[in-house]
Amino acid sequence: MSANPSPSGSSFNVVIAGGGVGALEAALALRDLAGERIRTTLLAPDPNFVVRPARVKEPFGYTAAQTYPLADIARDLGAELVPDSLKSLDAPGSRVHTEQGTELPYDALVLATGARLRPAFSHGLSIDDSQIDDQLHGLIQDVEGGYVRSIAFVAPSEAVWPLPIYELALMTARRAYDMQTDVAITIATPEDAPLAVFGDTVSLAIGRLMEENGVTVLTSAHSSVPEPGVVAIHPGERMLKVD
Repeated sequence: MSANPSPSGSSFNVVIAGGGVGALEAALALRDLAGERIRTTLLAPDPNFVVRPARVKEPFGYTAAQTYPLADIARDLGAELVPDSLKSLDAPGSRVHTEQGTELPYDALVLATGARLRPAFSHGLSIDDSQIDDQLHGLIQDVEGGYVRSIAFVAPSEAVWPLPIYELALMTARRAYDMQTDVAITIATPEDAPLAVFGDTVSLAIGRLMEENGVTVLTSAHSSVPEPGVVAIHPGERMLKVD
């Protein structure tokens, strides 16, 4: 966040770039801390706030993740919503330039635009949660029909949020069990323990849960996918072949 002093007698103008959890948490906190002493603008490219963690259920036939109009949220927060995305920043002039050509002056700027998605491996399917139903629905149907016998869920060595691969692996294993099909499911993760970010108690519980559902978890595994269906795991120079 960058800040500049506001002219005397005017409201302190805060621009928040983003429409996800971080942006809305910042807007909520500022409203609670500063109230009407600030004027808040939300610069968001998407019209809705999506409960993204729930998207992992969609390929399995569950209800789509809930969405909430950002216009309603902004109104409840007393903020102005600008449906646009950040293009560039004029820091000396304390102005944000948007993709549609608007200039937004600010006294303080909060950048909560999130990460940029890019494929982690040359081969295999890189999950994009905004398209996860389209990406995985066919695979789950193949699991149900017995056409797929082995699947690897691979976390890259770069810092990522690992929880979804455990959810996907577990739901896939349970779907295979329900359909009485035999599928070998492996998680390869650079973590020292399953979901280590949550601490030892959770990690041990998740490890037991995966084992009980027939999911193999390979930890401290730094992986590459040199060709379709092959996961190379280091150290140890192990090769995992999957469908």
